[in-house]
Order: sequence, then C-alpha cells, then structure tokens
Amino acid sequence: MQQATMNKSLLIIKASTGGLGAVEGFLRNRDWKVKATTNLKEALIYLVQEHPQFVMVAIDHPNRKIRNLPKILAQAFPVCVIAFSENSSAASYNLLSTCATEYLLYPPVTGPAVERTFNKYYKDQQTRGLDPHRERGSLSSSEDGTISIKGGLQNAQSIIAHMLGEDSSGFGVVTADKTQDPGMARQGLGAGRSLNPLLDQEDSRPLSSHYQRSEKQDSPGWQPVTKAERKNKERPGPEQPDEDTSLAKKDSIILRGTKEALEKSCSLGSEAAPAQAIEQSSNIACIVIESSRFSGYLITAMGKNKTLDSAFMQKIRERLYRFLRENGEEVKEGDTMDLKIKEVPFEDWALDYAEFLKKSIHEGNEVAMAFFPRTDIKASYGESHAEEMASIKIEELAENVSVEFNVYIHLPRNNKYVLYTPRGGVFYGTQKERLLNQGVAKLHILKEDLKDLDKYRAQNFLNDKVEEFEAKERAKEPA
Repeated sequence: MQQATMNKSLLIIKASTGGLGAVEGFLRNRDWKVKATTNLKEALIYLVQEHPQFVMVAIDHPNRKIRNLPKILAQAFPVCVIAFSENSSAASYNLLSTCATEYLLYPPVTGPAVERTFNKYYKDQQTRGLDPHRERGSLSSSEDGTISIKGGLQNAQSIIAHMLGEDSSGFGVVTADKTQDPGMARQGLGAGRSLNPLLDQEDSRPLSSHYQRSEKQDSPGWQPVTKAERKNKERPGPEQPDEDTSLAKKDSIILRGTKEALEKSCSLGSEAAPAQAIEQSSNIACIVIESSRFSGYLITAMGKNKTLDSAFMQKIRERLYRFLRENGEEVKEGDTMDLKIKEVPFEDWALDYAEFLKKSIHEGNEVAMAFFPRTDIKASYGESHAEEMASIKIEELAENVSVEFNVYIHLPRNNKYVLYTPRGGVFYGTQKERLLNQGVAKLHILKEDLKDLDKYRAQNFLNDKVEEFEAKERAKEPA
C-alpha cells in the first residue's frame, strides 16, 4: 500500500494525558492527522464527525468500560481498531491478551511500532483481497451538530448498549433532517440537539446515551449481509464477522486457538514487576501445525532470548490441539522443536512476515507466538537400497548451511553408503554444484534422522524470512 493512497488519520484514546506524546509527534512528522484524548465522549464525537481510518484504544484507561470498546468499535464503525497499553504491568498484558481485536501493541509503544501495525493492516487487507478504505456504514452530521447513525447491524447504538450491558430500549430517534415526532423527542435527546453538551457532563453518563437509533431501519449503511450475498463478496476483514467464509474460519480458528492456549498456559506472576521484554531473539520453540486446511510453524519466543521450557510448550501444544479438534479441525500430530535461528528483533519481524502475533507474560517474561504458514510442512523422501536409509532430493539441502544430520552418498558399484557431510558440518554450494554436474540428484540419510530433517527445513525456512527482513531494513537506511 503506497503512502499516497492511505487515509492517514488516527484517533488515540489514551490512558493518561502525558502518554504517547512522542508517538504523536512521530506520526505528525509523517503527515498523519492525529487526534489524541483521554476523554471518551470527546473521542466518540470525533470518531463520528471525522471518520478516522485507525483508532488506538488504551486498554488500561481508568474508565473500565473502555475494555469493551475495541469490540464495539470494530463491529459498529468502519475503522481499524488497535488496542495498546501504556503500562508494562502483568495486568495490562493480560488485558491486551484477552482483547477482542486483531491488532495489538504491547508497551513500550513507539512511533515505528505504530506505523508497522498500520502497514500490517494494509498488507492483511490486500492479502484478503479487500479495499482497506471501504465503508460498511454511513455516519452523518448536520450543521448544528446533530449526528445520525443510519442502517442495520442492529444499529450502532444498540451494539454499544449491549456490549456495555446497558438498556437501549429508551433511546430516542434522530434522523439526518431536523424533524421528528414530539413523543420520540421526549424519549431521547430530541431533534436538532447537539452532542457538544456531552463534553460538559460527567464521565459516568452511560456511553449508549451518546448515540440515537435511526428512524429508517431499511436505510443504507450497516445492513446485515445475507449468507448468499456474502459468498459473492470479498473475504471479511478483521472488523467484520467471519461467518460463512471458510478461509476466514480457517484463519480465525488457529488464531483463537493460539490465544486460548497461551492464556491458559501462562503464569503471570507478580503484577507489579515489569516483564522482561522480547527484543533480539534467536532461541525459539516451534509447534508444527498440519491439517487438511492449513499448515505452518507456530513459533514462540521469550523475553531476554531465554530458552523456552519444554513443559510449558507441551501445555500450549496440548491445549492448542484440543481446541482445534473440538472445533472440527483434523490436525495431524506434530512435533515441538527447539530451533536456533539468526538473531532478529522478533516482534518487528513477526509483524512483517507472520500471519498473526499474540503476546502474554509467563513467570515475569514476555512470551510471543507467531504463525508462519507453509504448505510443504513435511519433507518428502524415498526409499534407499538399505532398509534403514531414506533418499532425499539434493534440493532439500541449503547451500553453505550446517546440517542437522549425517548426509551420505550411495555408491552403486559396491552398494555402499559413504558419509559425505557429518552432522553439524556445512554443506557448501560448491559441493552441491559438483554433485549435480556428476548427475547425483539424491542423497541419503538414516530414517531415524528424518525428524531432524524437518527441524533443519524449519530453521532454513525461518532464516530465509529473517534474511528478507534484514534486506528490507537495510534498504530503509540512508545511503
């Protein structure tokens, strides 16, 4: 997505007046229109009147009702909602990990991290074949400040009332014009009344009273989409329900399963102590996911590049597999592998290349899980002359990379296997070229080492992604 085509507008609902000042300056210097406020009513009025593309919500805002806001906004408004936390406590991390939005920012929140999340949203929309600027509804504002929310999806104010546990039955009716039934006017704000006085009222006023029901239930805007219609439309984005789209179901089930498994497996520890952040990572654990509809590597990293505990990973794996199977997925039993990849800033890398990133805290350390899809998750191999051996294509071996198993060549004249590259040794590009020139298309390994071949392939796949990320970062550096 080119910057020139982006709707570069952002609303930030902050937890504290002094929060995210550096982020605001960073974005404004890059031509973003930024509105930042701690006042919920002011924020909602701005949202209705200005129609920003993105809304960032501080999940640790003093008003507890704001914890429901990401879900409300994602359902009721045509915006991308990003939840974030200003505090780095375990309680804040826990709130974020249970937040009902696809896009999360963990502290410390920086300008580059926010911009990467914007880019991730646009990339996701393009991948899903959607127009990131499409609107699901219409909001209108008259000259005197009266705001009309038109359309269905049970009406925006009904959604807000429901999510906040309030009664919407007493809502008045406001339309785009300035006339309405006097009886209706007595129920609500009345025709032509401005929302501006709401800024002067107490924060304890129900949030639902800021919105009024449209008089025309069949008016254009947020109308429900039937199942038949949706089959002919684009795949829904993160702000839409994923019903009736098999691809969306496929995506959401692995994401929901990962979130649940992570939440139930983590031990938050002390809420007062700041968590050890994930920065540069090279030690990761990998759960292999393989089903008829999706496959890939679910990789996990921990703060301060700590090695992940095998018992902890086993809990996550068991809970994830149970969730997938209970939701109708036929998942093949996969391995959990400890991998060593090139050192990389894990979160930045995952935001660029993974399908999703989920984070929490475990025993005082940040823990993050990211899913990297891959179709050929298992290596293909053939039979060898010896029963204990397996043949693999020479293309399976990466050039100038150490191997995780012994590699043999077969000598047909005497039917012998000769060790060509020992475990831990480097298979050089010159060796590969020479073997190909001699007509050698297959090499051989012990069948008992096939699991090490899968580990080797996973590491090479992820390291390729790291190298792509590094090349992209180098390209950003000034000459």
